[in-house]
Amino acid sequence: MKSSESLTIRVTNFIFDHIRKNQLSSGEGLPSELRTSTELNVSRGVVREAFRSLEVAGIIEKENGRSPRVGVLNNSFLRHLMVHALLTKQVSLRQVLELRASVEVDAAAMAAERRSENEMQKLWQAVEGMRKSLERTHAFVQHDLRFHHVINVATGNPLIDIISGAMYESIQESMRLGLTKRRGKDDVLRVVDAHAAIATAIEQGNPSQAAQKMRKHFEETFRALARVEPEPIRS
Repeated sequence: MKSSESLTIRVTNFIFDHIRKNQLSSGEGLPSELRTSTELNVSRGVVREAFRSLEVAGIIEKENGRSPRVGVLNNSFLRHLMVHALLTKQVSLRQVLELRASVEVDAAAMAAERRSENEMQKLWQAVEGMRKSLERTHAFVQHDLRFHHVINVATGNPLIDIISGAMYESIQESMRLGLTKRRGKDDVLRVVDAHAAIATAIEQGNPSQAAQKMRKHFEETFRALARVEPEPIRS
């Protein structure tokens, strides 16, 4: 008798093969639990377990009483994985920041070439929000997060936003920790000025300058984070 795990993998492979062979796009229908169970000659319990795993991973979407559909690209699985890695101390905040820097320096350059006027407006709104929240850490961090999210979206590459979105909790924590060691209001204001410099380079359509300003911002972030003893990420 085949183990439940091997049967679950068989169901998973069946769904992936079905998507590939039929060249399905997000939102298109997939075989129901009953059809999958019948075609593979496995119990509906096994199929249900496999579908649940695929749903958590964002591969399929399910609604009660309806057959599953091909899922829309999202970062839910990667986000859970990243939080787990941090909570269990398998990776550090610094390591996450290194990954983030490697992605976002190039993202700033791409945004300088591809950003829309609407995205530019959102960038400046985030900078202004930070400037008005110098003494309110939580609000400041939220505007900071928004700033980087807008840049990632402006690249036009959904994978960049997905990877960065998966690091949301660690990014938020590193921003908060960094702010705790800033030397007063003027030091925090320099963080705002760094973001304004990045926004200016993007607005001017200067990829090399945007990348340089983003790289400089991360170098300062590394220095600020080194001044504190990182706390555990909150689940």
